[in-house]
Amino acid sequence: MLEGTLKDWKDWYSENRSEEHKVVNDIEEKIHDDLVLVRLWIAQDGKAPKGAIKYQSKVWKNKNSKGTNPAKNLVIITASGQPPLILTNKNSPLVNKSGKVAKGKKNDGNAPTSRYLSKPYQWRCRDCGDQFDSNVAEIHCTRQPRQLSKVSDDSKKWFDKFLNGIEWEFVPHHTISKGQIGVIDNPIADGIAEEAGRELEKILNRVEMKPPEVFELYNYKTRYLRVSDLKDYRKFKQVISKIAEWRKLKIRPIRSAPVGVIEIGHAFDEFLSSNFKNISSDDWSSGERIWFECKELGVTVSGTPDLSFQGIPVETKTLKLFPFEVEDENQQSIFRYKWKTNYCKQVALYLQGCEMDWMLLLLISRESGKFTLVPVNDEAMEKMRADWNEWANNKEHSTKLEEYRKLISEEEVAS
Repeated sequence: MLEGTLKDWKDWYSENRSEEHKVVNDIEEKIHDDLVLVRLWIAQDGKAPKGAIKYQSKVWKNKNSKGTNPAKNLVIITASGQPPLILTNKNSPLVNKSGKVAKGKKNDGNAPTSRYLSKPYQWRCRDCGDQFDSNVAEIHCTRQPRQLSKVSDDSKKWFDKFLNGIEWEFVPHHTISKGQIGVIDNPIADGIAEEAGRELEKILNRVEMKPPEVFELYNYKTRYLRVSDLKDYRKFKQVISKIAEWRKLKIRPIRSAPVGVIEIGHAFDEFLSSNFKNISSDDWSSGERIWFECKELGVTVSGTPDLSFQGIPVETKTLKLFPFEVEDENQQSIFRYKWKTNYCKQVALYLQGCEMDWMLLLLISRESGKFTLVPVNDEAMEKMRADWNEWANNKEHSTKLEEYRKLISEEEVAS
């Protein structure tokens, strides 16, 4: 990967170097998870791939600032005992000087960059699912629509290859989920997970699955706090500081879409969602929207689990491969990190909005087609509630939360 968002790079660093890391920078542009950054190759990174920018100047301002103060125009992800990851923004003189990264183009066959979208843009209604073209975000069914992008030719080829060789295989969860937060030891729940997995394996191998034509573009600018905003402090801070401002602005179309591995991740979610909707089964159905009142922050958020099995909500998460599929000890550490920071929190939040003690987590490999179903409870809530109380006690956040609640109240009165 030569180019990606800050979030992509943090995920990469967690997977390949250390999950305990920090981000420091010396660039003029404000840092946020969706900022697109270009990688700069240093000697510690080994041989630079074709299209990469080599960086041979100083990394830190001086010897005493190592780990805290990077040299000018750099964004650095660093961790104790690990080489730093050196990045810079796309408009940086370090990029322009080299001339090796062209705006909106690919550097090589594997490097993800952005591609520009042309008018009219594609949209999909959040409620009825209708798709339409428009130069602007037109209200549909009283709500702002989601913006779409066509799947690129390279990703279409990836899906063709994937579907030609795939055989879906259910794997019992015990060796995968052992020791993870929220996993319950319950014979009845395990029996349901086993039944669901075996039935889903038959369904997936029986139906003709079609590759996606489009996928949803992620827009961090939102009018409402989302379930995902309550899982991570950095994301909550980014959203709550700007959400009142975003609610007053007209939503502008996103003008570029990712390609490469980033696009495949988004498109794979679309692939699963669209094909799951076509499953004909008495036990399996689409998930229903859930509402959760977060009393600590004084807000209500909503979300929709992907599926339902015999009335039990099922949340789907994809990963490249399961730890047992590769000979890499670091993969188990990466899996634990994702479980702790994402998987168990998502399940715990959904369980607050339904009258159940546990639900199913469906984990699917994007490479092998192996999948598992894990019964998970809301054990993660205790830590999250403690975090929310801490966020609410922050004066700046409490002011922004009050402003957000007022805007929501005014909107409800007007409607």
